[in-house]
Amino acid sequence: MDDKSGSPKGGVTAAPETEHLAPEEVLEKLDSMSADDKRKLRLIERRRRGGTDFQENELYREALTQAIVGQRHCPREESFVAFLAQSMRSIASHRRKALGRTESLTSDGRGHDGGEKQLASDQLDPEALLIEKQAEDVIKVIYEALEGDEEAQLAVIAISGQNRGKALRDEIGVDQAGYDYIMKRIRRTLAKKLPDGFRS
Repeated sequence: MDDKSGSPKGGVTAAPETEHLAPEEVLEKLDSMSADDKRKLRLIERRRRGGTDFQENELYREALTQAIVGQRHCPREESFVAFLAQSMRSIASHRRKALGRTESLTSDGRGHDGGEKQLASDQLDPEALLIEKQAEDVIKVIYEALEGDEEAQLAVIAISGQNRGKALRDEIGVDQAGYDYIMKRIRRTLAKKLPDGFRS
């Protein structure tokens, strides 16, 4: 699924160069990113790293490296932040699949992690739910239910991390009132889209 449609090594085709950012333009975009964009990407990276062996900042660096060396091509009309977010998603997905192949050979048989993860009660307090279980599948369900509300999605990613209280609000970039409003939106959306909680 990686975009391998860059210009061929030999030919003199101008179209791909006009459709996609050149490596130097990728670097310019990187230099011009706002602090808010960088914070969003940091939160997105944390969300996407789940289930991989990437350490903090490694997934982000890998997405940038692939864009700079031409393994992935950012269309000119696409938001650079959205492109990096999608690249991290794709890279992490490929890594998860690769790790899954080797993990299935080693973690079967003894049932160490065998299916004992029960989802928390049907309460719709997302912070309490995420703190209680930290379950990747629950985070994914909540994240996807909030499609279209980027601020709420970023809050969900931040809540699933280590920070609490003021540190959490600082990470999201809001004050207490802003945080309360985001939580209210999340509760409202979950009550509407997931009225039966997280039952399958």
